[in-house]
Amino acid sequence: MNPAPLSRKKELNSKRCGVKTCAIIPAYNIEKTLPRVIKGAQKYVDKVIVVDDGSTDATFKRAKETGAEVIRHEKNKGKGEALHTGLEYALKGSFEQIILMDGDGQHDPNEIPRFLKAAQGPQADIIVGSRMENVKDMPRERLVVNKIGSFLTSLLARQRIPDSQSGYRLVKSRVLKEIPLTSRRYDIESELLIKAGKRGFGIKSIPIKTIYRQEISHFRKFWDTLRFIKLILKGVWW
Repeated sequence: MNPAPLSRKKELNSKRCGVKTCAIIPAYNIEKTLPRVIKGAQKYVDKVIVVDDGSTDATFKRAKETGAEVIRHEKNKGKGEALHTGLEYALKGSFEQIILMDGDGQHDPNEIPRFLKAAQGPQADIIVGSRMENVKDMPRERLVVNKIGSFLTSLLARQRIPDSQSGYRLVKSRVLKEIPLTSRRYDIESELLIKAGKRGFGIKSIPIKTIYRQEISHFRKFWDTLRFIKLILKGVWW
């Protein structure tokens, strides 16, 4: 695609949204898939921020080549830390809403306009992309864990969240400014929903595609499950 049509398309989406928006992509050893995800997201947001979480491959180099803003951790710290870094940067940049997405190909950038549209509705402070309308390609073990986690998270957030484990979401900056996030790994995504729900922020869901390839999961079953259980117990008292 030549630069002119791409520029016009980006301008069109920015005007349609009318809100300063960025996308944050935590990245760890995903040199092959990341450039396509970045370029796809750049069509719909004002800036793409990549947090390279200590990758040992060419992830940092490939991200820089796309023109994205790239922040690098010298050592791998985990997804939660990468999100903390990206969110702090985004809030300093005065972005009004933030798209959170993965760069391994599971999240289709062309669905971003649907998040932007949903965010214009009432009580739409957080928009979560739900994979629950089509779960035939989701591994059974992940589906069971997701359903249990979503039930408990919904209970504490006092709102129905069909897919609380989905990392593809839009978050208004005003939510992040009022909620201190302390989790450092995958549980940060559930912490955000529970605290936002308890503060009275509106959480909406929209259906998204379920895309699974041969990506390597960095979810540690025992320790991350234990961390989630501790999060739920703490969430009762928040």
